[in-house]
Amino acid sequence: MMDNLRAASNHVVLKVILGLIILSFVLTGVGNYLIGGGSDYAAKVNGQEISRAQLDQAFNSERSRQQQMLGDQFSQLAGNDGFMQQMRQQALSQLVDQALLDQYINDLHISISDDQVKQAIFAQQAFQTNGKFDNAKYNALLSSMGFTADRYAEALRKQLATQQLINAVANTDFMLKGETSKLVDLVSQKRDIRQATIDVNALAAKQSATADEIAQYYQQHKNNFMAPEQFRVSYIKMDAASMQASVSDADIQSWYDQHKADYTQPQRNRYSVIQTKTEADASAVLAQLKGGADFAALAKSKSIDPISARKGGDMGWLEPATTPDELKNAGLTQKGQLSGVIKSSVGFLVVRLDDIQP
Repeated sequence: MMDNLRAASNHVVLKVILGLIILSFVLTGVGNYLIGGGSDYAAKVNGQEISRAQLDQAFNSERSRQQQMLGDQFSQLAGNDGFMQQMRQQALSQLVDQALLDQYINDLHISISDDQVKQAIFAQQAFQTNGKFDNAKYNALLSSMGFTADRYAEALRKQLATQQLINAVANTDFMLKGETSKLVDLVSQKRDIRQATIDVNALAAKQSATADEIAQYYQQHKNNFMAPEQFRVSYIKMDAASMQASVSDADIQSWYDQHKADYTQPQRNRYSVIQTKTEADASAVLAQLKGGADFAALAKSKSIDPISARKGGDMGWLEPATTPDELKNAGLTQKGQLSGVIKSSVGFLVVRLDDIQP
């Protein structure tokens, strides 16, 4: 298996494909990865935050790629909430994988020198004219993509470090103890072979089949004598260039009004929660809160949920798809509003709506 992996990694076509994929990642996703951040994050990987801005950038890039690849079919798929949610989850998974890979590279102390980055830039055909590096073309291309030279160099440094790790794994070979034993057994095997000669013509001459036997065989094997169904199709070729029509501002506004959901994100709410084992405990907590007690302090001392309790009950920002039904049905619409005692599958809850992001 390792031999196949090493052989595949040296294949010219595979290297070209990997190069295109990595370059596409550098020119679209990594730039935002380098500048993204903020306290409002989509995921945290071993303490490293992946911001919502990074996720939105990755999602939009994947959306554009799918739209170019699928054409008109994408419009139908885009209307499916499950498909769009899956695409967004895939974009987040890729960002998490890249964060883990970056952390592993740092743990291995893999580094790329400035000279290696420089030589990699000079070697890229996209920046060459007549086979030679063209500085004006290089600056113009980076500018058109919104990159500075320093940002692009740093992104390329990450790409080269990743490729160095891939090469280190692909060019390494090893055998497990069980594989070694099986290989030794295979080499030392001995096989006894016996040969028998069968005269097919002589056997065929002794065989006979009646008309009924032939008919019966045919009935049992009809599918073996059937040709596949065929179709004759007529079509009309339509030239998109000849069908182009001008679009007015009113047409554009109408399209936007009909597809506003494609250009917005759902409302997010931020909740704090105190979870108790019994309804009596929840009622006591609610009475203290109505009497002016501090929610965060009560959450840390009374809540049986260790994760939210450490944060003073804060559950962070939740979108409709990730909000539990108990919170959706609590009827909280104003910032600072408290719920009543809510029965849930994990006990009893007292919830406060902390903030709303339309």
